Amino acid sequence: MSQSLNIAQTYFKLSNQSDMNGIASLLSEYATYYSANLGFFLGKKEIIAMQRRFHDQYQSLQWTIDTIDEIKPNIVEINFSFNGVLQDGSKQTRQSSEHILVYDGVIRHIAVGL
Repeated sequence: MSQSLNIAQTYFKLSNQSDMNGIASLLSEYATYYSANLGFFLGKKEIIAMQRRFHDQYQSLQWTIDTIDEIKPNIVEINFSFNGVLQDGSKQTRQSSEHILVYDGVIRHIAVGL
C-alpha cells in the first residue's frame, strides 16, 4: 500500500474516533480544506477548529470507506458513506466523495463533495 493510501485511511480512522490531535498530526501546517457544504478552510488551525465544531454536533458518527483508489501519485479518491446521530437524536446518512492530496508524508489538501 502506498504512503498516500495509508495516510488517507488513517485520516478516516482518526475521524471515526474524533481524534483531533491525531488528525492534526497528519496535516501540513498550511493544509487547505474544501467542502461543498462547509466552504474553504486555510491552515491546520482552521481545519481542526472546523472539525471540532462538526464533531461536537454529534452523539456518534461513522464514516465507512466504500471505495479507495490512488487516482494519480499522491492523490487519493475515496467514496464514503456517513452515518451520524446528532445531539438532538436525529439521524443523518449520506454518501459522498473525498479527494486527499498527500505530499512529503502529510496531507496538503482535502476536498469533500466534488
